Amino acid sequence: MSPAESTEAVKLSLMESKTLLFGATGGIGSQVCTRLLDRGYRVTAFVRSSSRLPEPCKGHPLLTVVEDPRGHLALCGREFKELVDGHDTVVQCLGHNLSFSGMFLPPRRLCRDTVRKICGSLNGPNQQIKLIVINTEGVDRPDGGDGSVRGCCEKVILGCLKCCIPPHADNVATLSCLDDLASSNPNISFCAVRPSDLVDKEPSKYEVHETLQNGIFNAGETSRSNVGEFMASLVADETLWSKW
Repeated sequence: MSPAESTEAVKLSLMESKTLLFGATGGIGSQVCTRLLDRGYRVTAFVRSSSRLPEPCKGHPLLTVVEDPRGHLALCGREFKELVDGHDTVVQCLGHNLSFSGMFLPPRRLCRDTVRKICGSLNGPNQQIKLIVINTEGVDRPDGGDGSVRGCCEKVILGCLKCCIPPHADNVATLSCLDDLASSNPNISFCAVRPSDLVDKEPSKYEVHETLQNGIFNAGETSRSNVGEFMASLVADETLWSKW
């Protein structure tokens, strides 16, 4: 293939690819949205309020905004399926606001229920998608693949958090849901991204590991910009996607 043909193939791939993004107004979702648009990918962002989108994304010709103040969980099954149809990648960057209402009032299983609706909407023979979900290093792999990084004290604390703090319970339930529903759905290939403590810093070199490297007591820092870059790269780079 000549360089010109290769360039045209890349352009055609970008034109055909379309990503559905939940959480585009959040700290990580805004990073993912900006980076995908910068790379020439078409993005559909479902938001409660378009005014909260990052400035570089507002009015972007490659961005389609679906705005509903009720939130996506209020959509019926048919409406949600219509939203997902036509996309080859779904990115979920949802989280709970660190306020009383955000932590303790409905929807208390925002992230898990979103994964359920995504998986439930994909039941056709030709609906192949990549599903990329943000989570946290405070949650273990359901298959036990993280090994013995955590001590007994840490496990007890995380168990208490699961019982007392709904956002943590939601994160645990989300990985379990991925393991149960997405793993058994031949239409879905997925990756859950579990960063360390999130901070707002400029992009930098970063490392990605398949298993936990630290417990919550000695967790490192991860910049939201680096997480956004990695998740956008999972969408754009097939070699990277095949690895993870």
